[in-house]
Amino acid sequence: MIKIDSIKLSAKKNTDLSDFVLNKYNIRQLVSDFRILKKSVDARDKKDIKFIYSVSLSCDKKEEERLTKKYSNISFYKENDYLINKVKDENREKTVVVVGMGPAGLFASLALVNAGLNVIILERGKCVEDRIKDVEKYWNSGELDTESNVQFGEGGAGTFSDGKLNTGVSDKEGRKEFILKTFVKNGAKEDILYDSKPHIGTDVLRDVIVNIRKELLKENADIRFSTKFVSFEEKADKLEINAINTVTGKSEKIICDDCILAMGHSSRETFEYLSKVLKMEAKPFAMGFRVIHSQDFINRSQYGEDYLNIYENLESAPYKLTYQGKDRGVYTFCMCPGGYVVNASSEEKRICVNGMSDCKRDSGFANSAVIIQINKEDLDENDCLSGMKLQRDIEERTYKTGNGCIPVSFFKSFCDDSSIKYDIEFKDENRVLLNGIKGKYINTDISEIFPYFMNSEFAEAMFSFDKTIKGYAKENPLILASESRSSSPVKILRDEEYESSIKNIYPCGEGAGYAGGIVSAAIDGLKVAEKIISKYI
Repeated sequence: MIKIDSIKLSAKKNTDLSDFVLNKYNIRQLVSDFRILKKSVDARDKKDIKFIYSVSLSCDKKEEERLTKKYSNISFYKENDYLINKVKDENREKTVVVVGMGPAGLFASLALVNAGLNVIILERGKCVEDRIKDVEKYWNSGELDTESNVQFGEGGAGTFSDGKLNTGVSDKEGRKEFILKTFVKNGAKEDILYDSKPHIGTDVLRDVIVNIRKELLKENADIRFSTKFVSFEEKADKLEINAINTVTGKSEKIICDDCILAMGHSSRETFEYLSKVLKMEAKPFAMGFRVIHSQDFINRSQYGEDYLNIYENLESAPYKLTYQGKDRGVYTFCMCPGGYVVNASSEEKRICVNGMSDCKRDSGFANSAVIIQINKEDLDENDCLSGMKLQRDIEERTYKTGNGCIPVSFFKSFCDDSSIKYDIEFKDENRVLLNGIKGKYINTDISEIFPYFMNSEFAEAMFSFDKTIKGYAKENPLILASESRSSSPVKILRDEEYESSIKNIYPCGEGAGYAGGIVSAAIDGLKVAEKIISKYI
């Protein structure tokens, strides 16, 4: 098998990729296993935007040798299969409790059941089908279910997101490919296997998560929804997990050999308990705002003013921007082309927001978090929960400012309210942007939510971004507060064997401070599962 890199096709027309490759490299042998490995967009020349591909294929060995010698962009290629070892028969009765059913918990569980171990999954929220109803009820009525919302429930917080699958995690063991192939097997589009910026979309991801659940049940995993982890005790060579059913209030005790803590970054009561029994530390993170533009404006900035008349097959354009302030960085995060800003709150009298997109990314609105770094010096080194407490304080301010709704403001009004000086001429307010919100909102002064230095850094970054994407600030985008849960504010310490300060307790994923997205969390879940499996083979 060989790999061919840097294949460039114009985005102006639909060209058959396989025919193009065969003709360009004069391949006349019988070709099999033709597959796209990577696809990206090169939009530097707005008049001739190109798709850049890498592909793999098999043909006669002599032909493969000829091609690799003649072309510098062609090399031999071998797929890296991810293998899950089986445990010894005498260890098949070993039981692992997995706390949390987000990507870390899901993929850890998949590996464990396939290895032959007993798995019990505790998820404080509800199954996807019921969770969707609770979330939509909250968005429409403002009635929050603190155990079933955008943060808590089957699939984790990522279920109500853009479903981004790109990651910067180095992975030579094939875990990433296994994760993506698992998503495809369970209903995701095949393009996530090769797109340079893959995403599933919340509408498709919900079905994918249900299918993964069915796969786990087929392997005899014991899944307990509306069951909240409370505490654990060491019992000789076993662990005793204490949990509570959040619907009935009934308590239960589960005896197990190992426990994976794969809760999300919003499991604040769990953090409060764990801080008393495990070694933890406060972790730097970032907070700020969500910013909404029209998707057409972003498309024109990325693809050219006349993109609609030139190109037919370009997707809603993303962007990524960074700014280095005096003491801290400001950057865009979790940018959602063609998406919505959603009320992502999980606690009473606290408001936070996040971005979400469907698979087609066709809402007409582009939103992104623009967040300011919270550095280690901003936190109390003697209080591992100081970052979490800061998040809660900001979310309480946000709730009060919006009187229980998402507080919003247009950027010009935000600058005026913050007494921030500017020398640009803003466009008039585009109130259509308000349709890019899921959840009740109120147009109000949001300048009092964050301290002035954060408002100032945010505004400076917006004006800087205006130089990269012309009009980014001048368009007078809609600003929403607060984007406070970009990542976990804590890290649960673990050793080289992935164990916490207490034996057989394994913290992993985003909530524990070891990941920053769906794929990185899933990879971390697999790594922890591998360590547990290795004890029993």
